[in-house]
Amino acid sequence: METKTKQVEKYSQVSLIKTLDDHMKNGTIIVPDGYNFIAAINSAMYLLSEATDRNGKPALEVCTAKSINYSLTKMVLLGLNPMQKQGYFIVYGNELQFMPSYFGDRAMAERTGITDIVARVVYDTDEFSCEFVDGYPVIKHIFGVKEKIVKEASFITHAYCLFTLPNGRRAGDVMTFAQILKSWAHSKDPNRKSQNDSPEEMAKRTVTRRALKPYINSFVGDDVITDKTEDEQVIVLEQDSEEIQEPETSSEVENKEPEAVKQETEAKKQNFKNTEIPF
Repeated sequence: METKTKQVEKYSQVSLIKTLDDHMKNGTIIVPDGYNFIAAINSAMYLLSEATDRNGKPALEVCTAKSINYSLTKMVLLGLNPMQKQGYFIVYGNELQFMPSYFGDRAMAERTGITDIVARVVYDTDEFSCEFVDGYPVIKHIFGVKEKIVKEASFITHAYCLFTLPNGRRAGDVMTFAQILKSWAHSKDPNRKSQNDSPEEMAKRTVTRRALKPYINSFVGDDVITDKTEDEQVIVLEQDSEEIQEPETSSEVENKEPEAVKQETEAKKQNFKNTEIPF
C-alpha cells in the first residue's frame, strides 16, 4: 500500500503585500515617508528562509501563517527593516515574533524629532557627577583625571545617554553599571557573549534604549518596545521556555515627558493603535 507524504505548505508573503498595499492606498495604514515596505518584507523573508527551529525545521514551515503575518505587519507599521539591523525575529515554538532592535529604536526616536543622540561610558578614573533638574539630567564628565592607587584595569561605573528633544531641551538618562548588569541578566545567552566581548558598546546601547523608551512609547505604544539588545536577526527559543521578560526600566525621566513631545506624537500614536491588523 502506497503511503502518501503530507506536503508542508510554505508561507508566501504575496497575499500580505497586496493586503497592506490596499490598506495604504485607502489610508487605513500609514508608513513613514521613504519607507519601502515591500523591500522590507522581502528582506525579512530572505532572513526567515534561512532560519530553522531547534529541530532544524524551516521557520517558515513551522511558524503559523497568522504569526508570520502579524510579525511582518508589525515591522511595516513601525517602518523598520531587519536587513539594516533595525529589528529581529524570534521563533518561539510555532509562533514568530518581531522586536525592534537598538538601531530600530534610534530610527523610531529620530522620527519623533529627537536628534543628537550621544551615549558615553564612565570609568572609575573619570570625574563624573549627575543631577536631575526638572526631570532632565545635567551631567559633568571629565575623562581620566583620577589617579589609581592600585594599578589595575579601569572598570565601568556608569553609562549615560543624552539627546535633544524637538523643543530643543536636552534630555537623557543615566544607569549605574550594576543596573546595566541586571538588564543583561535577562539576555537569552547565559554566557552574554556580546556583553563580555564589547562591554562599553553594549553598555551604551542599554542606556540608550532605556533613555529613548518613554519618547518612543509616545509614538508607537508600550507593547512594541523592549530593552533587549540582540545581534542576530532570527532568534530561536525553546518551545517550553519562559516567555520573554522585559527588564525593569524605571527611569527618573520616564514620567516627566515634556508636554510638547506628547502633543507632537499623540496623533501618530493614535493612528498606530487604531490600525486594524489586516488578517
